[in-house]
Amino acid sequence: MQKIYRLTQRGSFAYAYRKGDSVATPRLVVYKVTAHNLKVGISVGKKVGNSVVRSRVKRRIGERFRLLIPNIEKGYNFVIVARAACADASSDTINGDLVYALKKHGVFNGEPV
Repeated sequence: MQKIYRLTQRGSFAYAYRKGDSVATPRLVVYKVTAHNLKVGISVGKKVGNSVVRSRVKRRIGERFRLLIPNIEKGYNFVIVARAACADASSDTINGDLVYALKKHGVFNGEPV
């Protein structure tokens, strides 16, 4: 994921958890909050697995989200929280969950990749 799309500040994550709308799937929870630019933060807890598994999950989610960016309305920050089932999920399954959550938020306009 390109640096301009990364959400890195702890306060930004906390604000999204506190004020944002959420949509949950069996593998992901996606929070959406209004902002000036499109940014995304990915959170993967220790329940998902060891550091190797958590890093792989982060990379998969980040790559699938990066491919969806042209179809997402600008002006929102997203925080994606991976659940334990995400460790065994394929990239296509993660993509389906992301598309579902973004459609439920009403910010996805286009065909899934």
